[in-house]
Amino acid sequence: MRFHKILWEIRWKLGGQAALGKPPIQKIQVRVETKYPVAFESPDHKIPWGTMRDNSTHKKFVSFMATRISTENPNTPLGALDLGCSGGQLVRDFSDLGWLAVGLEGSDFSLKHKRANWPELAGKNLFTCDITKPFVITNEDQQAAFNLITMWEVLEHIKESDLKQLFDNITKHMAKGGYFIASTTSAPDIHDGTDLHQTKWSNTQWKQWITENYPYLRVVNFDLKFYQFVRHNEEGSFLTFKRQ
Repeated sequence: MRFHKILWEIRWKLGGQAALGKPPIQKIQVRVETKYPVAFESPDHKIPWGTMRDNSTHKKFVSFMATRISTENPNTPLGALDLGCSGGQLVRDFSDLGWLAVGLEGSDFSLKHKRANWPELAGKNLFTCDITKPFVITNEDQQAAFNLITMWEVLEHIKESDLKQLFDNITKHMAKGGYFIASTTSAPDIHDGTDLHQTKWSNTQWKQWITENYPYLRVVNFDLKFYQFVRHNEEGSFLTFKRQ
């Protein structure tokens, strides 16, 4: 699996990125409007175990989704939003393709410590924000609508009582025909005596909750192996939805 990922990194550097083409040029001047720029109440801000380490991406996933979405939306500016973006590499990859690419991270650890992509992309593509509170992302003073919204092993970190506001934020920023993709786990994740996973649902429970509360989000299947997503765990739990 690691070898497969490395091969896609090499392919990308040798010109695979250029083969994907780029959407029409768009002006990018992103702002994030929120009264909660940091998720101070989150255990992940107090114990930033993941955000101090992760900088995940997978060029196979980027290539697959870029091809699929650009085919469905020819000659159209495209956008990708990664929630819980940590180091921001996935955001950078889509930005390099000419997409409106934005990442939101609840902890300000990476911003303060200038790690991974934050020194270059902070305030441009990467922003801190409590995603469980209301927020609005604008580009050129217009509310942004993203063709792809992702969350990689983030949902289980959210309290059940905060899920409705989170998904209201997600659907508000989804373009028609856009995709929501996430990986989840039902296992605990204990650090310094604190379980960082606050909603340990099974894949079935997540799908049931989403379809009951947001019926215009329909489950779709992708021709991807579990190791070709950006992140995965032993459960291989993925949520793949398309907005009708």
